[in-house]
Amino acid sequence: MQTQCEVCTEEAAKYKCPQCVLRYCSVQCYKKHKETCARKDANRKDPGSETLEKERFQEQKEEGELSDTELETTEDKVDRHLLDKLGESEDLKNLLQNPHLRVMMSALVGAENPGKLMEEAMKEPIFY
Repeated sequence: MQTQCEVCTEEAAKYKCPQCVLRYCSVQCYKKHKETCARKDANRKDPGSETLEKERFQEQKEEGELSDTELETTEDKVDRHLLDKLGESEDLKNLLQNPHLRVMMSALVGAENPGKLMEEAMKEPIFY
């Protein structure tokens, strides 16, 4: 049984807010919710901490909300502190402005076989 979107109450909820776990169906509903999001864990010291992320993952795992692929630990998973450093990189931010790269990345997100698509993408001149 699918849960209904808690924002528009019209569609089936496909996603959960990473902050308060409210269920929503689309980007539009997420943006609307984000304006008034009340953090479920606002009383915790460091909301971006690795510990909090592990707690959220454990909660989702216990509730059976994660697929088998989401439960797998892979060698290509990047540690949280390295992702945070990437988020601060001006060089990376400038690279991500490239429209060709953005189209390629969007295609990867929805791909059935992202590994093969990534292999092909790495042959593009932008990666030399």
